[in-house]
Amino acid sequence: MNGISRNYLNKRLLKVNVGFLLSEGPGSAREIPIDIPQRVKIDHDLYLESLKGRLLLTRTKEGILMQGIVQVHHQRQCDRCLETLVHSFDVAIAELFASPADPEKSVFSVDSTGDIDLAPLLREEALIEESSRVICRDSCRGLSADTGLNLNYESEIAEAAQPDAAIDPRLAVLKQLLDKDF
Repeated sequence: MNGISRNYLNKRLLKVNVGFLLSEGPGSAREIPIDIPQRVKIDHDLYLESLKGRLLLTRTKEGILMQGIVQVHHQRQCDRCLETLVHSFDVAIAELFASPADPEKSVFSVDSTGDIDLAPLLREEALIEESSRVICRDSCRGLSADTGLNLNYESEIAEAAQPDAAIDPRLAVLKQLLDKDF
């Protein structure tokens, strides 16, 4: 097992028991806080650093309507320099959890023990968020095209001293044209 997968909380923390709402009539509602300040394993390949927010659970004829916003912190790599960073984003939740399970009403459902599992929903949202570009800071310079070194840490003094060294050999002919006196 690698170092990433140690020191995490189990995704069982993301199960919310709503049996009490199922026994009440439609229109009943409860607000629940979500505050998980530590890394939690969502799936075998996805860990979230922390979760915080509030969810409103409302009993409907079809099941439980969950609404709210959860702030998620997720470890990623900068798309320019590949440094690791913790990316924060909000997940707006407005999802019906069908009870009993009915794929025509909702992809998600309340299980037979009265639990709602938030892990599949958070997994979908985190994977959608991963498709967007993230940079560590606005001034990130990325990686050098020639050496692959992180330009945020490496000095370009050597390249400045030898300007011809940074020229792509395929474009060297064009550089000769610029050097000619007309």
